[in-house]
Amino acid sequence: MKLQLGTLLLALVAAHASPAAADPITIDHVTIVDVVDGTRTQNRSISFDGDRILAIGASPLRRLPGRRVDGTGLFVLPGLWDMHVHSHRERRWTYHYPLFRAFGITGVREAGTHLGSALALREQAKTNPLAPRVIWGTPIVDGAPQVNSFGLSAEDEASGRQLVQQLHRLGFDFLKVYDRLTPGAYRGLTSEARRLGMPIEGHVPLALSPDLAIASGQRLIDHLTLIAEGCSSQSLDVVSRENARNPRESDSISVLTSDAVESAMAKFDVRACRPLFGRLARGRVWQVPTYVQLEGMANTATPPAVWPARADYVSPDLRHDWETSAKEADRAELINTRRMLDIQLSMLKPMADAGVPILAGTDTSNEIWVFAGYSLHRELELFVKAGLSPLQAIQTATLNPRVYAGQDRAKRLIVAGERADFVLFAADPTVDIANLATIRGVVARGVYHNREALDALLVDAKLRAKDAGR
Repeated sequence: MKLQLGTLLLALVAAHASPAAADPITIDHVTIVDVVDGTRTQNRSISFDGDRILAIGASPLRRLPGRRVDGTGLFVLPGLWDMHVHSHRERRWTYHYPLFRAFGITGVREAGTHLGSALALREQAKTNPLAPRVIWGTPIVDGAPQVNSFGLSAEDEASGRQLVQQLHRLGFDFLKVYDRLTPGAYRGLTSEARRLGMPIEGHVPLALSPDLAIASGQRLIDHLTLIAEGCSSQSLDVVSRENARNPRESDSISVLTSDAVESAMAKFDVRACRPLFGRLARGRVWQVPTYVQLEGMANTATPPAVWPARADYVSPDLRHDWETSAKEADRAELINTRRMLDIQLSMLKPMADAGVPILAGTDTSNEIWVFAGYSLHRELELFVKAGLSPLQAIQTATLNPRVYAGQDRAKRLIVAGERADFVLFAADPTVDIANLATIRGVVARGVYHNREALDALLVDAKLRAKDAGR
């Protein structure tokens, strides 16, 4: 019965999705929203064939072959990017991919998985029509012992250099660094990565500082690691002492939410961060806050009703882990995590105002109450709550990933010749971020999905999540 239902769902998706190999498709009478500046161009037609936009012009574009779709009343924006996921292990991709597509996510940054999984899935993703475009990070490179089961260890400068050489040879897009690296190992990793032209991204190791990361050429910092603490030398000293107590067991969450660090941060004033924000801006060091990760942790035991209602979108084993965490949650730790989230939220607008580049990411993996697809929309809502305009929030998931990848910030994303990756909304999310919930269609890798096809993908994701890991 399960196989029959899956077959029926795939047939429903196919019935409402136009494959890239079909004739060109033209969507008429839409409003195109330029995420560079928020301007709207009404009553336009977009024609695409395969992976590229063929033409854009006043509706209706005439003398074009293929299928026509009436897009009256719809707003077209570029496809969204989730710039921090861990989707390529434990068969998560089987349910993450349909969820990404259903929520308008056409690209992701894979922030670390098992080496073998990454090498195999890099090839498979190229031909999977549901796969997002993927920026592939190396397996996490940490000190020893590893925090993560899927990581690699660099115990000193020489081993760091050797690891980078091998990972660069394997063709990864960036080097992912982590919490337990010693200063020597980090020096070996970063100096060799710079020599080879391999971008350095990830955490600021707990034995170091944001300023050392900037000086070492680290291009991106995940989770705002040590940014708030790095605004004060006294707070950073407390982090160092906490880490030094048991460096073989420490990790950023346990250290940064410890009573000692929270006490040191009790009088946090974001104005003290201006010098650091200026240095991050001058160094063009990207920040991926992943607020939804902290929000989920802070609400481990008391989640809003909408979160447990989505639990069918994760594997049964992961759901069980979450339920166990909710029962065993330590109240003091939850309070400290909430305080950490509040501090980090207070930093976002001042960072953006200072010119620090921001990217939206979720840490979709096994983090409690973080869901593929949905949580990126929630992250953008939190960006607006923290002071960004809806347009600025949307830019962190559309324009900014292209700039991160080397594209000119002024270049339009929805023009002839560009990738056919875009989302159709019933209302404009650059005006009200809640309008992210009004997706009516998605075009990704040249495939058009109407609302019925997207709904079928949501059902399919539940089935695949149920089977993941078995």
